[in-house]
Amino acid sequence: MSSTSAAYVDACWRELQDQCDLTWDLDAITDRREAIAFLLRFENRLCIYSGYAQKLYCNYSFVVPQSDHGDITILPNEQGWSDTFHDIPVLAVEPTGIHILPGEILGYAGLYLKIPSHNRLVASRELPFQDGLKLLIQRYRARGEPFLPVLIKEDLRGFETRMPSLHLHRINPLQLAHCSPPSINVIKGAIARHLLGLFRQG
Repeated sequence: MSSTSAAYVDACWRELQDQCDLTWDLDAITDRREAIAFLLRFENRLCIYSGYAQKLYCNYSFVVPQSDHGDITILPNEQGWSDTFHDIPVLAVEPTGIHILPGEILGYAGLYLKIPSHNRLVASRELPFQDGLKLLIQRYRARGEPFLPVLIKEDLRGFETRMPSLHLHRINPLQLAHCSPPSINVIKGAIARHLLGLFRQG
């Protein structure tokens, strides 16, 4: 099955929804070193968007300084040209308010998603990563949209100085009118494929 076909993309999302064995037993994250270790678990598992370059990178490395100071640099893989998507406008990448947290923050093991409610007067929900992702996929599908989570490169700058968490943005395909449907399917497939890698890693 071609990795660009609609059937392949649907199969990836179905597999994501059917997974039931995600077990990431993270140690309590209390310092920079552990925070970086938390971040590295997502390397090449969540695609990263650069608004400056208007590119989406799915194949990259986190370059961590040897010292106890300095920023983490995101280095795209020069050989991963098929996993780099160009001309993605800034307007197509939207904040979700969703955060990935280490479960230890909440007194549990594994990863959790903090998902805001539709109603601003209702508190956010913290769900195990897998359950939360299934909920999000269903929620977006009910709106007739795919859930295409990405990280924003600039959001990682202050990562080490606050509670370990990753804020998720998402690509809104309705803002990709300049792209052909097959091109959009390639982007969907790439994001789904890397998310599947995140599940299988567990």
